[in-house]
Amino acid sequence: KVFLKDGFQIAVTYVFDSEVDPFLEQITGFEQQTNLHQVDVTDPSEVQGFVTTVINQFEGIDVVANIAGGFIGGPSVSEMDTEKWDFMMDLNLKSVFLMCKAVLPYMIERGCGKIVNVSARAGLAGTAGMSAYCVSKGGVRTLTESIAEEVKDKGININAIMPSIIDTQANRQSMPKADFSKWVSPHQIAKVVRFLVSEDAQIINGAAIPVYGQA
Repeated sequence: KVFLKDGFQIAVTYVFDSEVDPFLEQITGFEQQTNLHQVDVTDPSEVQGFVTTVINQFEGIDVVANIAGGFIGGPSVSEMDTEKWDFMMDLNLKSVFLMCKAVLPYMIERGCGKIVNVSARAGLAGTAGMSAYCVSKGGVRTLTESIAEEVKDKGININAIMPSIIDTQANRQSMPKADFSKWVSPHQIAKVVRFLVSEDAQIINGAAIPVYGQA
């Protein structure tokens, strides 16, 4: 909504058909600025196809916000299924790598572009029972730093944000006794993302911005 209200045309990926109607209900009045694409962001060919389609449709890509991700916690490393480990790496880290890999050649050729990735406070240090999540989100931060070094003289800015607990309905349901007032809303985080892709943030590159609130 933050980007739509500023006049952006946006292309949004989704996985399941059931996600479409609830999403459209949230952006009433902005449907003409929004294009939905069913994409597996862990699949290289699908990501490349998505980026190519968007570039052709909009005659360019100015901003990429890699916000797809998820959380699995609980088992220790000695008890963790390989499938769960791979799922966290694919969803949280590989998806970011693939999208950056697909869009960067275009941005480099054009000499401009903005990318914001989503790391997490959990990516700063290991936590028992959260190894896969911590490693995947820590990887997003270091990947962002590496890309920033690679493109710092090419007119491209890439940064990461590090949320803690976001005030969503799902988190409220899973932690009903928590103090929700200390959590950060998606709208507040979106405004930080919007700033990072603005001209005012031109001097910020390779940063990992905490967006914890009081959580």
